[in-house]
Amino acid sequence: MTRMIPERPRNGANVSEKRIFDAFAGAHNADDWIVLHSLEVRRHAAQFQGEADFIVLIPGRGIVVIEAKSPEYVEYKDGDWRLDRVPNPGKSPLAQLDGSIRSLRGYLKQREILNGAEPIARLVWFTSLDRHLFKNGSPGDMQFFEWELAWRSDLQHPISAIEHLLDEHDSWYSGIDDVEHDPAVMTPDHVDEIARALLGDFAGGRSLADRKLERLDDESRLLKEQRIVLEMIERNDHVYFDGPAGTGKSYLITQLAKRWRASHRTLVTCWNLLMADELRDALHNQRDIVVDDLNALMLRLAGLDENPEGASQDWYTQELPALALEALHVDPTRGDYDAICVDEFQDIAGFPAVLDLLFALGRGGSADTVKFAFAGDARQQILRPSTARVDPYEIARDRIPDLMHVALRRGLRQVGALTTSAESLLSRQFGYRGHRVTSTLETPLTVKAVTGSASAALAESLRELLEHYQAHDIVILSPFGAHNSLAGRLLVAEHFTKDERWLRERLKVDPVAGADLGPVDSTTTGASVEVTAAPRPIASPKAPSGRVRWGSIFKYKGLDAEAVILTDIGDDGVAFVQREGLDWFDLLYVGLTRARYRCVVIAN
Repeated sequence: MTRMIPERPRNGANVSEKRIFDAFAGAHNADDWIVLHSLEVRRHAAQFQGEADFIVLIPGRGIVVIEAKSPEYVEYKDGDWRLDRVPNPGKSPLAQLDGSIRSLRGYLKQREILNGAEPIARLVWFTSLDRHLFKNGSPGDMQFFEWELAWRSDLQHPISAIEHLLDEHDSWYSGIDDVEHDPAVMTPDHVDEIARALLGDFAGGRSLADRKLERLDDESRLLKEQRIVLEMIERNDHVYFDGPAGTGKSYLITQLAKRWRASHRTLVTCWNLLMADELRDALHNQRDIVVDDLNALMLRLAGLDENPEGASQDWYTQELPALALEALHVDPTRGDYDAICVDEFQDIAGFPAVLDLLFALGRGGSADTVKFAFAGDARQQILRPSTARVDPYEIARDRIPDLMHVALRRGLRQVGALTTSAESLLSRQFGYRGHRVTSTLETPLTVKAVTGSASAALAESLRELLEHYQAHDIVILSPFGAHNSLAGRLLVAEHFTKDERWLRERLKVDPVAGADLGPVDSTTTGASVEVTAAPRPIASPKAPSGRVRWGSIFKYKGLDAEAVILTDIGDDGVAFVQREGLDWFDLLYVGLTRARYRCVVIAN
C-alpha cells in the first residue's frame, strides 16, 4: 500500500484533493511510494513553503509535484489558461507548480539533500474532466506537454498515471545534454531522507488524545462512505454481508437495522456478549430496536435467570434453544419480529437448533414474511474444530433461497501495511482487495522473539506502544485464558521482577470478560480451555480505566483495538490449539486483525 502522509486528507481539502488522496490511498503495487499531501509547515525564509497539493516520492524514478483542480471547463490558448468555476480562473496551474518546484528544490539543496540529478516532474490533475473536454487552442505551444496533465479517468489507475508521466519525462529530459537527470539517485534511503526533511517542518504538539480523535474521525468517515452499499441493495429483504475482518460488516448491519426499524419490529443479535455490547453502543439511541446476545435472548424466552453452573456445550447449542423454541410455540408474540439482523453469523451457522430458534423469532415463523440480514466471515470460526466447520453463507441460503450475497473486500479498519505484513507472516492471503486506512508507520507489525524472559519482552513492547497510544486503547491477547496466559500468570505470581512489577501496575486486574461457544464437546476440561467458559453478563469492554486490557483471542473475536500485543505465540500455544482440533493459522488471523494500527507478536 502507498504510504500516505498525513494519514487522511487535511481539514479543508477540496473535492479534487480528496479524490486524488483516496485514489493513492487505495492503490496497489506501490508499497515503497511516499505521497505527501499539503504539508502544514511553519513559515520561515529557509524552509519549504509547502504550496503543492501533493508531492510523490518514488524510489528509482523521481519526484512528482501535483496540482489538483476540479473545474467545470478548461481551455488553453496563446499562453493563457481559463479554468471555469475555480477561485482564480485565469491563473496558470503550471505556474503554481513551477513555484512549488523551485521552493522544493531550493529548500532541499540548502539542506544539502538534493544532488541536482533527481528527476522532478510536474502534473496538473483535472479530477472533474476527461481528456475530450480539454480545449487546447495552441497545440504546438512548448510551455507544457499534454503528458503533464491527468484526468478524471486516471483516478482509477493513479500508479499507472504517474508512471506514464515519469516515462515521458525521462524520455524527454534524458536526451538534453545540459540537464542532470538520473532516476538511479532516487534510492529508497534517499527517498526516506527527502521525506524526513519535509516532514521535519510539521508543527508538533499533538497529544495522544488528539491523535486518537483524528483516527476516530477518519474511521467514521470511511464507514459512512460504506452506506452506498445499502443504497445498492435497498429493495432486497434478505442480505448476507460476507468479508474478512474490518470490512464494515457490523456497521452495515446496524445501519440496515436503522432503516428497517422505521416500519418494522427489529432485532439485532449475535452470539458473543462483547460483540452484543458493541452493537448496543452503536444503536443506543434507537429505542425501537431490540439488541441482545442470543444466550440472554434464549434465557429470557425460557423463563430462566441464568445458565446452569458448569453447563455443557449441549446446553447452549441444543437444550436451551429447544426450551426457548417451545416457549415461542406456546406464545409466538414473544418473537414476532419483522426484521432480524445477525452479526458474526459464522458462530452459530453450524448449530441447527440455534438456527431453528432464530428463524422462529420472525413474524409468522417464515423467512418469506421477515427481513433478514446476516454478516459473517467463514475464517473466523475459531470456536469450532476444523472438522466441524461449515460454509455460513450456504447454511443461510439453504433456509433463504433468495438470499443476496454482498462481498465486502476493502478493508476499512486496519491499516493496509499492517494487513500486508500479517499476510506475509502467515504466508496466507486474508481476502482483501484493497484498504482505505493508511498510516505513516514504517513497521506496523513487529515480531519480537523471546530470548530471555517473556515478561521482559512484553514490558518492552508495552512501553513502546504507550508512547503512541493511551493505555485503554491497547489490548494484550493470548491463545490461552485467564489462568494460563502470560498476563494472567503475571497477576497471580507471588514473586516478580522489576519488569513484572511495572506490568502489574498497568494491567487491569480482571481479564476481558465475555462468552464464547465452546469449540469442542462437553468432555473438554482444564483451566487452559478458556473457550468453553459459560456465558455471563459483563460490563462494556470500552470503559477506559487507565489500564491495559488483556484476555484471550477467543473472547475478543469480533472486536478491535488501536494496538494489540499477542503473547504465548509458540510451541505451547500450537500444542493447545491442535489438541482442541482448532486451526492455528485462523486463530492468528483473528488475533492479528484485532489491531487497527499496530500489532506486536511476542514469539516464544
